[in-house]
Amino acid sequence: MIAGVIYAEAAATAAGLAAGACLAAGDRAIVTVEPEHCCCVAEALAAGHPVDSSVESIAASGLGATRVGDIPFGVLRDRRARSLLVSEHDIVAARDQLWEQLRIAAEPAGATAYAAFQTGQLPGKNPAVIISGANTDWTAR
Repeated sequence: MIAGVIYAEAAATAAGLAAGACLAAGDRAIVTVEPEHCCCVAEALAAGHPVDSSVESIAASGLGATRVGDIPFGVLRDRRARSLLVSEHDIVAARDQLWEQLRIAAEPAGATAYAAFQTGQLPGKNPAVIISGANTDWTAR
């Protein structure tokens, strides 16, 4: 466990990453973060069970699951994970800020959790934010 971390947030990635974070976080709370229109975890947590969900987001290549798996859902439900949603605009702004200010290359899915942090949605003083970048598309502007 990371000393001082009260909350950790992880982009949902069909809940696998978030469920793994729950298992590793000990007694710390986990907040999942998904795009507003690509949110199978949020919809499942609200329904109390996995449900089919639409996938429409710039982050769909990394977060585009249409349904959360039963095992990850069970972990998230049992650990009382919270779910936050962020806009496409906030995801792009977070990805751009990560690169322009910190020189961290992140795909849109990887910047989703950081978007929640940047928009002030994440509770707690010392968050741990998981950022990834494997699907980063480097195109010249």
